[in-house]
Amino acid sequence: MKRKKTAMRRYRRDHLHKKFNTGYDKGYDLGYRRGYDLGFEKGISGAADLFVGTSIVIPTYNQLEFLKECIHSIQKYTPEPNEIIIIDNGSTDGTDQYLKSLSGKIRYKIFKENLGFAGGVNQGLMMATGNTLLFLNNDTIVTTNWLSNLQACLQSNETFGLVGPVTNYIGGDQLIETTYQSLDEMAIFASSFNRSDPERWTKTGRLTGFCVLMRREFFQRLGYLDEGFEIGNCEDDDYGLRARLMGSDLIIARDTFIHHAGSKTIKAFTPSQFDQFYGKNKQFYSNKWGDTHALLTEVLDGQDGAPLQMKDFYPTHVLVKGAGSATFWVENGVRYPLEEPAEFVSTRLSQVDLRNWPVGFTLSNDQVKQKLLSLTTSTEGALSDGVLVRTPEGKSYQFKQGKLHRFVTDWALTTWNLDNRHIIPISDAEKNKYAEGIPIIAPPIIRANNL
Repeated sequence: MKRKKTAMRRYRRDHLHKKFNTGYDKGYDLGYRRGYDLGFEKGISGAADLFVGTSIVIPTYNQLEFLKECIHSIQKYTPEPNEIIIIDNGSTDGTDQYLKSLSGKIRYKIFKENLGFAGGVNQGLMMATGNTLLFLNNDTIVTTNWLSNLQACLQSNETFGLVGPVTNYIGGDQLIETTYQSLDEMAIFASSFNRSDPERWTKTGRLTGFCVLMRREFFQRLGYLDEGFEIGNCEDDDYGLRARLMGSDLIIARDTFIHHAGSKTIKAFTPSQFDQFYGKNKQFYSNKWGDTHALLTEVLDGQDGAPLQMKDFYPTHVLVKGAGSATFWVENGVRYPLEEPAEFVSTRLSQVDLRNWPVGFTLSNDQVKQKLLSLTTSTEGALSDGVLVRTPEGKSYQFKQGKLHRFVTDWALTTWNLDNRHIIPISDAEKNKYAEGIPIIAPPIIRANNL
């Protein structure tokens, strides 16, 4: 144990704090010059000029020494064009002053409160200007060829949605056995291990969020992490499930290893605090998704090969709102702005989700009222577009473009503010006259007012 601690101190003192190597300076400067000045405002507007490179997003909370090691490892081992974006979730250990001392080499945003892992990642993704996006735990140390290997994997196949490496400390299939006793030994191990090899890329049902890479185009279809998950845990399972529902694969790049100290932020909470928010997150996940295995089978078996995005899992004839003041009526894939301040309850969506619908003509409040009124009646023997029906077993559906679309849970019905609308009882025989379409899911909760 003493040998291990001494070696780690030596690594921090001598190995990590040397001047940046030539490869890093080249890689970071390429990304930095193109990305740094684009800023927060362009992130929210979606109008940022992009650079060909990777935005590395690191949310952090009160783990300054680990954060320093993480940043230094990126600077040492990442010659590819990149930008580092740090989101400080209300740290009280001097993280804010450290970040300010790095101005000019990283981008950062300091918050007074803890936004949680999902909230922190989302803020970084909003600020990001790379054409590939990566979120990374603050207690990781990256290694030789880490990013180039992950990129080679991601770019090799359009069906690869999310890609992650293997590591020494994690739950699930990304864990590998290691024998190194110090960070110096770890670096030697990784330099030998990280040899790009497509034969070592494997599909998985679950990627852990300690290090995840994706294309910007994929993010624009998938959207932000769900901020309904508090602090941390389960938000990565939710994100991966949504990616799989879209028909994309989760890939473990087994030719890429990075070091993970392991849940340092989570372990800072007391056992009772952890049990409380983890229990709430598990319950939230269950309420949101129900039977995920059955849902995946239903969706993937019914896909016709066309790429999906989150909006395909959303209902029609609903009122939505983004980060601005405007309210929209969504009907069959088009969002119609209301010309007056809305008199209706709407569902909050991110700007990323909102922009996936083209904008139609302006509607008045009276026109929306008429549309809502029309959903309370049905033509004899036929269902009108947008109406809600419920079977004797209690399953709720929306009739959309000739098909019945099942709400995966009552939570999905509620989040779209449809639980108080008129729902027409329907027999099983009547239901069976219609084909079933893509199920309707709840959108991710967005708590931040700038996403």
